[in-house]
Amino acid sequence: MDKAPDTTMKPAPAQQASADIERCLFCGMPEQLVWVHGHGQCAHCGVNAMPCCDGAACEID
Repeated sequence: MDKAPDTTMKPAPAQQASADIERCLFCGMPEQLVWVHGHGQCAHCGVNAMPCCDGAACEID
C-alpha cells in the first residue's frame, strides 16, 4: 500500500520560537516589563501587567 503524504501544517522553527514568547495581553507585543513603583507594566503600551506585590504578605524578621 502506498502511504498518503503528510499534509498537516507544521510551524517553521522561527514561527515556533515566536509562538513561545510571552506577549502583552492588551497590545500583543512581546512582553517586556518595566518596573515602576513596585509594579510591572508593558514597555510598549504601558498597561499594568504585574500588580504591586500581587497580594503578598509582608514578612518582618
